Amino acid sequence: MTAALLLLAMLAGLVVSAFCSGAETGFLSVSRGRILHMAREGSRAAKTVQAALKNMSSTLTGLLVGNNLATVTYSSASAAFAAAAFTDAPWARTAWSCFSACLVLVLGEFVPKLFCSSRPLRRTLRLAPAYRIFAAALLPLTWTIERVVRRFARKPAPREKTTPDDLLRILQDRKAGVRLTDFESALIARILVLRKKGERVTPEKILSALDDFE
Repeated sequence: MTAALLLLAMLAGLVVSAFCSGAETGFLSVSRGRILHMAREGSRAAKTVQAALKNMSSTLTGLLVGNNLATVTYSSASAAFAAAAFTDAPWARTAWSCFSACLVLVLGEFVPKLFCSSRPLRRTLRLAPAYRIFAAALLPLTWTIERVVRRFARKPAPREKTTPDDLLRILQDRKAGVRLTDFESALIARILVLRKKGERVTPEKILSALDDFE
């Protein structure tokens, strides 16, 4: 009975580790434009992925925490199983340790990462319902870790802001040999026009510059 429970704990740890590895790769590889389009069409899975992408720092923290917990659970259960099953065979415990380490590397890391990176959109959307439950379960722990890290970590250096004068300088420097396509120039010019009119700069209004290239 004890051996069966330990094997079950190993399996659970392996599944969670594979899920975290695959979800991490999927979120980093998926097309944000496609997710935004599908979310606007009402896809619940796409909305879950979009919410995760909006706060990528928390998303990655949760997945890393879950992966570490799963790996520790798997390793502890594997060691306990080896100690109980191979009491008088040290060589068998060593062989089991090597086997379990290779198993978690292949099935918990390499395979799920490869699986989700080959077709990130489709497979990330399939993981979205499970991720919603996973993120909710780890939310208190993730929130605590983020607050502790922010409390003791150094504050990042402030980013330099790009002013309209900087954008105009980029357009002028284009004549001096700067590599800037007509499309990029149109996007920059569109931003300048919107700012001068006092309108809110949104992706939809910026991309209206595409009309000149159709």
